[in-house]
Amino acid sequence: MTEHGRAPATSWREVKLWRKTARARLIGARVALPPALRAAWTSDLQTNLRHALASAPAPISFYWPFKAEPDLRPLMRELDAAGIALALPVAVRLGEPMTFRPWRRGAPMERGLWDIPIPVAAAEIVPRTLVAPLVGFDGDNYRLGYGGGFFDRTLAKLGSAAQAIGVGFSMFALPTIHPQPHDIAMARVVTEAAPLEVAGSASPVCYLDEADPDYRGFLSDAQIAAALRPLGAALPPERLPLLDFVLWRLAGATEPDAAAAVAVAPAVPSEALSRLLPRIGDDAIHRAVAVLYRSVESGVGTD
Repeated sequence: MTEHGRAPATSWREVKLWRKTARARLIGARVALPPALRAAWTSDLQTNLRHALASAPAPISFYWPFKAEPDLRPLMRELDAAGIALALPVAVRLGEPMTFRPWRRGAPMERGLWDIPIPVAAAEIVPRTLVAPLVGFDGDNYRLGYGGGFFDRTLAKLGSAAQAIGVGFSMFALPTIHPQPHDIAMARVVTEAAPLEVAGSASPVCYLDEADPDYRGFLSDAQIAAALRPLGAALPPERLPLLDFVLWRLAGATEPDAAAAVAVAPAVPSEALSRLLPRIGDDAIHRAVAVLYRSVESGVGTD
């Protein structure tokens, strides 16, 4: 089995190895996002999540952010002020479902497993809605997490009494996470991207993904990778994990394609990326390359 974003997985051992690699690539890229951009995406995500939670049953479990996860604490404070019962998860030990403790603004906190803050109060609460942070996700709403199995075991224990809403950034959408029998899909996934609204039309629908890629003007994975590889030297060092993530996602990009690189990559990196962006068909890869473009165009690593 190869180590890229669309590798087939044929056994649980191979799936675990693939997920370990995927997890490292995605978390590295998330940490490498420019802080201002991460904050803007988080703000948009909170707006979308606020709508998604409008009819969600309480208590609602959130999470305390770490490893550059979307920081939803402003929304937590807002919901707490509105009188909605909230909770935070408590990982007791590996291999066991989580428990939940009530949370309110100003609640005393202590360090839990992995030093993640948890409420001091030992009282437990059973959530009916769980907001779950995503490392990655696929089109069937399966969640790539941190590998401890906490959420899957917790959802299996709660059963139909609770629903899970996955939250994360849209650039970490994957073709598949190779779901296994023990994996439980999220009821829905919320990202910073605006929900798609399709208006009625008198004409037959033409689906873009059914058209020939060459007709659409999109480059192949190998061509995109060939155009990106030479640009690593122009990126701020703290953005290199973003490039590593994109190259990992480009499944067929095993050999450089010099012709493709010449076609889309002039001497100026910002020009190369500007020409490349309209020719990327995958939304998640397009979003990641757009971040690289902003980093090169601005000339700084902190925007």
